[in-house]
Amino acid sequence: MEGIKYTRVEYSKTYNLGNYENERIGLTAEVPEGTDMLSAFNTIRNDVEAAHEYRKDLKKIEWAKEILKNKDNHYGREVNKAEEIIEEFYEKYPFHRPNDVQAALQLAEAPLIEHKDAKETWEERY
Repeated sequence: MEGIKYTRVEYSKTYNLGNYENERIGLTAEVPEGTDMLSAFNTIRNDVEAAHEYRKDLKKIEWAKEILKNKDNHYGREVNKAEEIIEEFYEKYPFHRPNDVQAALQLAEAPLIEHKDAKETWEERY
């Protein structure tokens, strides 16, 4: 369209987490003149999807760590599955691996993912 000049692109999506809970993740990007807007839109859409996937993976690894803390209370297959989940998580997100100095140095290059609760606090509302 002639005469229209886009300067930013925005994408957000609401995810159903179950138990009547939702999570909304959104990104806004300032784009330089001449940028392919569809490409920029696809990039931030993919980043939103990656942020949601990352949050799901964090919940899975916390569950797996709890199983490994209490191995005696779980079947062997649950313990094996928990160990697999943890190893897969560290392969996917090496900067989370404990005592991995090389991966920790790359942390600055990892995407910043910030969680903000949808509910306002009393102080914010009044």
